[in-house]
Amino acid sequence: MKPVTISMRELQQNLKKVIERVERGETLELTRRRRVVARLVPVVEARPVAPWPDLEARARAIFGDRVLTPAGSTLLLRARGRW
Repeated sequence: MKPVTISMRELQQNLKKVIERVERGETLELTRRRRVVARLVPVVEARPVAPWPDLEARARAIFGDRVLTPAGSTLLLRARGRW
């Protein structure tokens, strides 16, 4: 479906009605001197953001109660000392 075009003048004179049309789901193109300059589209409701994963619980599920020694940071510091 092709968006309906409205002029800047129509927008200025009928802002409330234009916004109501967009709220109902209509897409409107705004023109200035017969050239499209903007598009008014209804906002799509964002879905809820998934919570951050529990990385500690994932590590426990993989490694159990084992402590990995030496730690990764220790290995990195040792490797940097060689350069």
